[in-house]
Amino acid sequence: MESEQGWRTKGGRTYHSDPSCEWLHKGRLRLIGKDSHEVVEVRWADVSPGQLQPCDYCCAPAWLEEHGRQHRADGKPCLVMSDDEWWRGTLVWEASRRADGLWWATVTYEKSGQHITEVRSQHDIRAR
Repeated sequence: MESEQGWRTKGGRTYHSDPSCEWLHKGRLRLIGKDSHEVVEVRWADVSPGQLQPCDYCCAPAWLEEHGRQHRADGKPCLVMSDDEWWRGTLVWEASRRADGLWWATVTYEKSGQHITEVRSQHDIRAR
C-alpha cells in the first residue's frame, strides 16, 4: 500500500486531513515552557487504532464536503483498520455524531479478496 498520510503536531493526539488546518496551526503555536510544537506528517500505517483522534474541524464531514473532499455520493475514499492493517475503501459518514460523541460511517473495503461492508467509528477510519 502506498504511504497514506495526515498531519499532527509533534506529540499531539489529533490528526488533520489538511496541512493548513487552522486548528493544527493553533496547536503548533501552543507553548509548553518555551517550545512550540512542530507539524509532522503521519503515515496511517504507523498509527494504531484509537492512538490519534480526528480533528473536529478539518476531518468533519461538513468541512470535507465544503472543501471538495467528499466528492462522491457512493463513498469517500478512506483507509479502514482491520486486523492491525490499513485497507483501502470508501465511507459514507452518518449525518451527525452519535450519543457517544463519535462520528460513525458505513465503510466498504476489500480485504484478502473479500468485499466487506461494516459500520465503523472514527477510531478505525482515516481519510485519504
